[in-house]
Amino acid sequence: MDSRIQKTLLTVPELVAAAVERYADAPFLATAADAHTFAQAADRIARVAGWLRAHDVVPGDRVLIRGGNTLATIEAWLGAIHAGAIPAATNPALTEPEFAYLLGDLRPAMVLLAADDEATGWLGDVRCGGLDADVGVGHAGENADPIAAHVAAPEDVAAIVYTSGTTSRPKGAQVRHLGYVGAGQSMPTWLGLEGPQRLWCVLPFFHINAEAYSLMTAIANGYPMHVGEKFHASTFWHDAATLEVTAVNVIGAMLAILEKQPLELFVPGTLRTIYAAPALEPSANRAFEARFGVRIVAGFGMSETTFGTIETPTSRDKAGSIGRARQHPAGLVRNELRIVTPEGKVARDGEVGELQFRNPAMTPGYWNAPEITARTLADGWLHTGDAGYVDPDGDVILVGRYKEMIRRRGENIAPREVEDVLVEHPAVREAAVIGVPSTLSEEDVVACVILESGGSADEAALRAWCAQRLAPYKVPLRVVFRDAFPLTPTMRVAKDRLRAEVLPLLAQAAPT
Repeated sequence: MDSRIQKTLLTVPELVAAAVERYADAPFLATAADAHTFAQAADRIARVAGWLRAHDVVPGDRVLIRGGNTLATIEAWLGAIHAGAIPAATNPALTEPEFAYLLGDLRPAMVLLAADDEATGWLGDVRCGGLDADVGVGHAGENADPIAAHVAAPEDVAAIVYTSGTTSRPKGAQVRHLGYVGAGQSMPTWLGLEGPQRLWCVLPFFHINAEAYSLMTAIANGYPMHVGEKFHASTFWHDAATLEVTAVNVIGAMLAILEKQPLELFVPGTLRTIYAAPALEPSANRAFEARFGVRIVAGFGMSETTFGTIETPTSRDKAGSIGRARQHPAGLVRNELRIVTPEGKVARDGEVGELQFRNPAMTPGYWNAPEITARTLADGWLHTGDAGYVDPDGDVILVGRYKEMIRRRGENIAPREVEDVLVEHPAVREAAVIGVPSTLSEEDVVACVILESGGSADEAALRAWCAQRLAPYKVPLRVVFRDAFPLTPTMRVAKDRLRAEVLPLLAQAAPT
């Protein structure tokens, strides 16, 4: 990494300019259809900014970008930031009601989308530009003059990322320039990348992972990046070998899908590093590594803070561990992590509570949501909503969502503790533990399980299994058998929906 870039607080346009100065004619962005060097991309970005300014988009305006993983989408996003506007990349698969909500919440000055996108008819009076016709390859370069980058500060908001809430409408997390730039500068250190790299972006560009951990890493370090249209499990290894990529970012569900693919689909290549957030359990990670000759690095990050946690040598083989707080390699971002109990006290080592972060790169709040911002950023710390504890090695063990913590007989129970015990049973494939209202007070523990194919276990047997391995107050009062769990868009168990489905079943007679 260029030490001058690494040791300097920069905005996104300044990072692009520094990359062009150092890597001008080196390859930067590529898709199956086109490729741009750093200099070519920078010229297009400045011209996109000029096109937006010519269409009355001024600094501070929001620009809603509804596009797939294309050069036009990425350069429009960077162009909006260059112009001082605040882009929000969104899922092109959103339905009309979902898109209408974003329009009403964001109040964009401009919407950019593909010419054949049905959303063209959903815009009303909002101005519209075509990703291909207006700012796509060749067009902005012909029709607009480049402009100088808007002067901003690293702590200013660069973009908005809408989070996929499971119990409420999506929230627009405002991401600072420093959140993007700091992550891009730090990623090689976090992942242990050495020497030349060729990145592969297969996650959608409307996610913070693709924006901060893939795109910004490429810009900050002069890496070429191939932009994949989407994740294709059946051709993943063939494509990786053909493209000669060395590193890719995924989510745990993608690893699980790849692990189930026939071995004959594996093609040896240059791919060596897979960043997964979340990853699989340690034993599954190690088996995956041995099978495919790669190295999996697990981490924890959020739209609200790109400085989350990263694995450590001691955390790699611990179930549920997400390592320790990420730090900037040059000390530009001091990232603090603490665990706070339900009673509001800083937890002792081993005591479960909510993970909270504090760093200068984290979000200043949610767009158009002051009340949620006030709760999430109470006392200057980012309240993640995730529960965990610090073990004797100093590693964080994640045990579930904080709101899913179960309060029983005056004791706090992390569902993950019970779930881990249940899946150790040879007949249990998956487990999800929830709290339900108790007839006595507080909550009772209910375990929902999916059995292995051909597995056999009844409710009494599983309760006895837990009783041998858990304190009495953690043992499930009921065990409910399921064929499947409802899932969130990120493939996690949607426990609010599960609870609603299970509650009617609990009216049945309690076990004897």
